[in-house]
Amino acid sequence: MSKPGLQQTLAVAFVFGALALTYDLLFGFTGLLSFGHALFFASGLYLTCIFINHSVFVWWIAIIASILLTSLLAFLVGAASLRTTGITFAMVTLAFGEAGHVIVNRNFFGLTGGENGIALNAELIPQIWVGVVNTKYLYWSALICLILTYLIIWWVTESSAGRVFAALRDNEMRVQVLGLNTRNFKLLSFVIAGALAGLLGSMMLLLAGSAAPRFAESNITIALLLMVILGGAVTRWGAVVGGIAYSFLTTRMQDLTQNGLFAGLPKYVSGPLSEPAFLLGIVFILVVMFAPGGLSGAYYKLRLRSISKKYSSSK
Repeated sequence: MSKPGLQQTLAVAFVFGALALTYDLLFGFTGLLSFGHALFFASGLYLTCIFINHSVFVWWIAIIASILLTSLLAFLVGAASLRTTGITFAMVTLAFGEAGHVIVNRNFFGLTGGENGIALNAELIPQIWVGVVNTKYLYWSALICLILTYLIIWWVTESSAGRVFAALRDNEMRVQVLGLNTRNFKLLSFVIAGALAGLLGSMMLLLAGSAAPRFAESNITIALLLMVILGGAVTRWGAVVGGIAYSFLTTRMQDLTQNGLFAGLPKYVSGPLSEPAFLLGIVFILVVMFAPGGLSGAYYKLRLRSISKKYSSSK
C-alpha cells in the first residue's frame, strides 16, 4: 500500500466504484437505462478545471459550483429525456452524451482544449494533492468520496423517495394509480445521480491532473453498466465492488499484457490473451453464466445455502 503506483490505481478504482454506485441508483434502483451518465462525470471534471485554471473561484468553491451546474445540467437533460420511456429514453440520453463529447472534443467555446484536453494548474490547488510523494493524500481523498457517495445513496434509497424509486422499477402503473407523479420522482433520481457524478468528476480531475475528452465518451457509461452487472444491482455494495474490481482489473491486465506475460504461447493464443478487453470479456461472460445476480448475488446465494444447511442439520 505504500507504493504510489498502487495507491493511484486504487484511488481511481474507488472513484469508479462510487461512479458505478451512482449509476446503480438509476439503473438498479429506479429502472432507468441511461447511456449518457458519462456526460455528468465529464461535466464535473471540465467545469472544475476551467473554474480553477481561470481563477473564477478558489478550488473548493470551484468544486461546489461545478456540482451545482452539473445538477442543473442533469435536470435539463433529465426533463427532456424523461418525456420518453424504454429504449427511446436510452437513445435520447445517448444522444445527449454524444453531444457533450463532441462539444469538448471540438473545443467549440475555446475552453475545453479540444482533443488534447486541458491540464489542471497545480499551483492553484492544495499542494498535498500534487506530486508522486503525495499520492497517499489522493488515495484517502478518493476513499472519502466513495464513502460519502455510499452514505448519500444509502440515505436516498432508504428514504420514502427511495421506496418510490423501487416501486417505479417494479411497477410504474401501480405508482401512477396511487396518484404520485412518476416523472418527478424519476427526475429526482436522475438529478441526484448526476450531481454525485459531478462530484466524482472533480475527484478524477485531481487524480488525472487534466480534463480530456476520453472522460466524456459513451464507453464510460457502458463500462458503468458492466460494473453494476458484474457486482450486482440494487445491493449498493455490489455496484461498488463491481466498479472497483473492473477498474483495478483493467489496469492490472494492461500491465500484465504489456510485460509480455503470454509471449511464450502460440500467436493464436497469445494474440487474444494480450488484449485486456478480451480477458475482461471472458470474466464478464463467466460471471453472467455462473452468477447471474453478480458477485453480490452469488454471495447471498452461498450465504442462504449455508444457513439452510445449518438449519437442516440442527433438526
